[in-house]
Amino acid sequence: MRTIILDLFPSIWVENGIATLAGLHDMASESPFDNVRFPELHELPFKKGNPEGSIWGFYEEISGETKPDELGSLNLLTPRRILRAKEEIQIGKVCSLNWTLQKPKPAGYQRMGLQHRVFKWPHGYIYDDEIHMNTQCGTQLDGQFYNGLSIKDLQDEDGNLMQPPEDKPIPNGIHAFQGKIVGRGVLLDYYDYAESKGISYNINDQHLITAEDLNGCIEAQGVALEPGDILIVRMGYVKWYEHASQEERMNILKGPTKAVGIRQGMEEVKWLWDHHFSVVACDAPAFEVRPRVADWDLHDYLLALWGTPIGELFDLEELSQICKELGRYTFFVTCSPLNIFNGIASPPK
Repeated sequence: MRTIILDLFPSIWVENGIATLAGLHDMASESPFDNVRFPELHELPFKKGNPEGSIWGFYEEISGETKPDELGSLNLLTPRRILRAKEEIQIGKVCSLNWTLQKPKPAGYQRMGLQHRVFKWPHGYIYDDEIHMNTQCGTQLDGQFYNGLSIKDLQDEDGNLMQPPEDKPIPNGIHAFQGKIVGRGVLLDYYDYAESKGISYNINDQHLITAEDLNGCIEAQGVALEPGDILIVRMGYVKWYEHASQEERMNILKGPTKAVGIRQGMEEVKWLWDHHFSVVACDAPAFEVRPRVADWDLHDYLLALWGTPIGELFDLEELSQICKELGRYTFFVTCSPLNIFNGIASPPK
């Protein structure tokens, strides 16, 4: 029996069993990105004269394309990897990763939160609603200054920020991600792992998650990472928010941003690079710790130097429960930004 599942939101299928879809891989068209030999981190930049640590020009070299690449590590989500990820689907259980767009409230980093207006038309029983929001105020996918894109490319001759044109694509517009984020997801439930190890931390404090911590979590969960995986790290922020009082939320969200996150260290940079994820995501306000512990961020490497999209404030509570019940932390994921031509970032759907 064959089951076809269509979805319009970030979702996962988790199964308790072993897939037996032999032969499907051969049905997918071959991609030059199926078997990529990446340079070591210390060998970067890929092209002389580019910023240290950058992979700019690598994907064009592999594919033979002359047009500058805009997908970065999303190139790794090839038809064959997607079909292998399909093997995760066996019982068809679905879980949305979208958090309610009104949360957190107030939105972090002084961004405008979602404003929702419902109104009735003058005639008949017709109701509409409108929303106005910053695209990075809730569950979000970040845009990226990848492959040489400069702030100057978004400014006019006087240095003023230009409004994105409606008839001409700008490099790395969020619309380029349409239909590209489909593959095998892996949850690293650091929050649960820390609890099992007696590691106590405040979600809204500068708690550093290190590469060593992530390796410990991998070992405890018994997962094996593969190139092109969609990495999702549960840190516990959404759980805290949902169980906190409104007074507790306001006291935290109105102050300086402090939150658990991945440490900004070269050990963590190397860990991320060596695993070659297609996307990384978490349930915290930022993928890395706040306040940061270096004068740079993992955003700089992931988004700008490698072209790896970052998802933040994903709701991982139901997902973590299902994974723990099944003892399985891999699943099939689809995720897409809103189709906003030349958008900078977007809530996923």
